Amino acid sequence: MAALANPERRIAALYATAEAAQDIMRCIDALPEARRTELPDITESERRRLDAVHPAGDGEKAVHQGMLAAVWPLEAMDLEDCIAGLGSGLGTGLGDGSGEGQIRLLLLDQLSDPRNVGAIMRSALALGAQAIITTHRNAPEESGALARAAAGALERVPMIRVVNLARAIERLQEAGIEIAGLAADGDSDVGSLREIERLGIVMGAEGTGLRHLTRRHCDRLVRINISEDSESLNVSIAAAIALYAARQD
Repeated sequence: MAALANPERRIAALYATAEAAQDIMRCIDALPEARRTELPDITESERRRLDAVHPAGDGEKAVHQGMLAAVWPLEAMDLEDCIAGLGSGLGTGLGDGSGEGQIRLLLLDQLSDPRNVGAIMRSALALGAQAIITTHRNAPEESGALARAAAGALERVPMIRVVNLARAIERLQEAGIEIAGLAADGDSDVGSLREIERLGIVMGAEGTGLRHLTRRHCDRLVRINISEDSESLNVSIAAAIALYAARQD
């Protein structure tokens, strides 16, 4: 539904069961006329045919709710456009409760699991982050798994892809954005992020954490204090905690 409502999303085809097609039509009927005319007709399909779809090409079946859209990837925002937009209201309307003039970015240091990235996008939308920055390599492309985990946030939170994360961090620092890396051995508690007005939070990869070069480029390292009985948190949960801790309500 979020993809249908996003005027930047090009949709090639829509497939749905008879029941789900009614839900899609209600969504389409509520859209502006200009958007409605861009959308393809719905092709009704039996659920078993949708069950047989393997969008990832890796043998894993699609998980669906009786509907499927074939789409083109969104055009990625450029880092320089992001920085310029931060000064002119990029992300206005994202989240609820972020302070006026406050900047919150998430940087992903080679996270590879599309479900984790999708879940992080969902938290970014809910907790007021204006954009997510990731790398071209060792990072998931748009996929059905990522979109489903994002629960609509893929259509609303800009995803910026850079060649070199360390250089991107340097550019953000030049723009007056402080960079905090999340690490188990951080010098201060994650609650200290609340005092930073212009903030980028770096999340390390599943299992390996922040790369050495990324750590060196951070202005500070912060930690989430967890039980001694637990070794670590899932990265998407950690991102949500960090964003919530950084809120300036």
